[in-house]
Amino acid sequence: MPRVSEDVIKQAAAVDIVGFCEANGYELVKLSDRWYQGAEHDSLMIDKEKNSFQWFSQGKNGNSIDFVRTFYGKSFRDAVSMLTEKDYKHTKEVKEQPQKEFVYDIVHDNSTEQVERYLTEERGIDKGIVNALIAKGLLRQDKRKNCVFVWGNTGKRVGADLQGTITMNKDGKRTTFKQIKPNSQRNYGFNVSLGVPKKLYFFEAPIDLLSYWTMYKDQLSNCRLISMNGVKKNTVFNLIKHTMKSRGVAPTEGVYFGVDNDHAGHKFMDEIRQYEFSVKGEEVKFHNLIPADNHIPKEYLELYQTYGSQYGVDWKYLAAIHKAETNLGNTNEITNGYGFGKYFGAKQLPSEKPYEIQVPIAIEEAARALKANTIDGKTDIGSVLKQDVKEVDLTNQVKMQQKVQLYYDNYNDLGYLPVEEVSKDWNDVLKVRRAASKHREKTHSQKQHRSKKNMLVRG
Repeated sequence: MPRVSEDVIKQAAAVDIVGFCEANGYELVKLSDRWYQGAEHDSLMIDKEKNSFQWFSQGKNGNSIDFVRTFYGKSFRDAVSMLTEKDYKHTKEVKEQPQKEFVYDIVHDNSTEQVERYLTEERGIDKGIVNALIAKGLLRQDKRKNCVFVWGNTGKRVGADLQGTITMNKDGKRTTFKQIKPNSQRNYGFNVSLGVPKKLYFFEAPIDLLSYWTMYKDQLSNCRLISMNGVKKNTVFNLIKHTMKSRGVAPTEGVYFGVDNDHAGHKFMDEIRQYEFSVKGEEVKFHNLIPADNHIPKEYLELYQTYGSQYGVDWKYLAAIHKAETNLGNTNEITNGYGFGKYFGAKQLPSEKPYEIQVPIAIEEAARALKANTIDGKTDIGSVLKQDVKEVDLTNQVKMQQKVQLYYDNYNDLGYLPVEEVSKDWNDVLKVRRAASKHREKTHSQKQHRSKKNMLVRG
């Protein structure tokens, strides 16, 4: 099959996304002359001026070709074909504006008391870490009592995150103020180096970074902890390059991604793996550091084990398939980066929303398939997951098999943890551990008190 020419690709990329949506009945809400929002997906924003989109809830973004691939489930070739088969409106050539100089104009408060209290008491961050960041000038408190996470680049302030310390109620949900200061350096973020950074750790937000640091304070060394402010491949590539250039060392001991345990985090993890590389013959590996990734809801664990026993198959394969398709979800929303769903997940058209599935029925269907493809105790997971190649290309099908097998092996080798509710991010995990620790301390104290009381009675 001949390759798509560069001219045709440029023609497809120049198709106006808003015009394409209007021509194909994809409903948008006009917010201004520049900005449009998805009617069905309110986290979808389209920048008409730059002819680009950002789907925040899914961690997806890009040009018109990426838009068609994302919302119409097309391959690259088919997306280009769809965009060029009709005479759609084209945009003017968009040139990226040069980076404006970042001006640090934040007015600091007279103390950092509110920030310290918020981070240590509400978020559970280690007090020593908070004090160290304040001493280094990487953490401040502004006049509105916000946390200011300063982005340092070789001794220079190049950006900042603001994190509110006061909880607000917005649309019935509890939230806090968050902002990235205008003109903060592109593809950069809040970061901290601990020794010579032979390992890199990427997180979605400063609070996640600090939570992980708190939990593994004694084990972390010779590494760099970085906040991406979301899931951003360009930030990853830039910070790897920056580390090698400014520190003179490559992350040959691994690059770790502590992204959220949700659909955007899992899709990002699947996609970023393809960019592993080598430095002077030494491989740089990308590692999954998603929090609570081995946790299984107790209600599902019972179902996996029940149907596994009923059909004579290993229940951990049932859990692995569910995990790989929809991240143990109760809807048909696919959470892998391969667009694969067979038993639990299903592709949706742009106008469709995920719907709740009957999880027991899906588990039983997967159990039947496992039984039919297990001979002498050996399961052919490829046959269990096999689909019509028209729905999923063979490369992604193989990757999906590998993902299922990886979760199965992890459940076997590393274990799993039955929980009432699976934590989403590293701060959730930290809070759960703190609560468990306090409960143990309280129980121990009560036992000691009862023991002393009994001794007094016997005396």
